[in-house]
Amino acid sequence: MAETTGSSFKLKSGFGIYKGETLKEVTLRFSPQKSKWIKGQIWDKNQKEKILKDGSIELTFNVANYAEIMMEILKHGSNVEVIKPKSLRELIRGEAKKITKLY
Repeated sequence: MAETTGSSFKLKSGFGIYKGETLKEVTLRFSPQKSKWIKGQIWDKNQKEKILKDGSIELTFNVANYAEIMMEILKHGSNVEVIKPKSLRELIRGEAKKITKLY
């Protein structure tokens, strides 16, 4: 939700350059192999990092728009899984289906 001051409002930002009135919380799980590269990276100033028993890492942070985070997720291929939200997971699944049709 936008922060309001009188009749004006402030757009919020999370991961990337996009800003919006509402932010969506995203959780990504990176494989143990990819976690070596992801550990300690700052994607959003308010992110949460959780190291799992198998060595994988879950990052939770806010985004204002899915466009930029989708590019980042696809860049990591099968070494990252969208845990939440379901709507972003479905967008990635749809893009993966389009990719498999090319190859």
